[in-house]
Amino acid sequence: MSGLSVYGLQGRVAVVTGAARGIGATISRHLAALGATVVLADRNATVEETARELGSPASALVFDVTDSKAVDAAAKQVLDKHGRVDILVANAGIAYEKSAVDHTDEDWRRVMAVNLDGVFYTARAFAPAMIAKKTGAMVLISSIAGVKAVRPELHVGYDVAKAGVAHMARILAIEWAPFGIRVNAVGPGYVDTELLAEVGRTQPEVMKIWIEDMPIGRLLRQEEIAGTVGFLVSDAATGVNGHLLMTDGGYSVS
Repeated sequence: MSGLSVYGLQGRVAVVTGAARGIGATISRHLAALGATVVLADRNATVEETARELGSPASALVFDVTDSKAVDAAAKQVLDKHGRVDILVANAGIAYEKSAVDHTDEDWRRVMAVNLDGVFYTARAFAPAMIAKKTGAMVLISSIAGVKAVRPELHVGYDVAKAGVAHMARILAIEWAPFGIRVNAVGPGYVDTELLAEVGRTQPEVMKIWIEDMPIGRLLRQEEIAGTVGFLVSDAATGVNGHLLMTDGGYSVS
């Protein structure tokens, strides 16, 4: 393979969690455009509408990544229907702002359950199919907050979980490399999503700080995160394993 063909995903089955909207939906569209058969997963049933927008052969699964039995069942459904899974993008996550002293036990456990446990459950559930075929690529979505103390927002639980996701990718990459599976992480910066748009409307002073701290002077586009993911799961990145690829416009090194 050479040239643009190494980026193609024809014949591959991809599962994307947190795919109902935002970055997950954009990643799903990008992988589909590259030729993959995409299974969009989310706890929100609106993921079915997103999958319909992509059209056949895209499909949807509704389950909660914090429920390990539901994740295992979803993996079986994908294998029963498609006979294989080649790509996993563990994107599902939640975020909220609260100071450390105000974090309740419930706050802490909820964000860990979704952002860290859910990523592990998903990777664990889909790995056996890849191990059996001795091929596969996983991308775990981390964050700039996993490598740098961000400001002015306060969300220690989210930050710690995302740091754990980045390290999980390194550990799984080494464990599963003998089976032909590559595991990488992506660290998005501040991305133009509905959530950040709302921050811009209600807290313009916060948005001003974010933009000023971004060396590129703007929010990232969702398509830029999707492009990084598409590269990492393609044959153009067969030598990339256990890497955290920051897609943050230079924020983490500034």
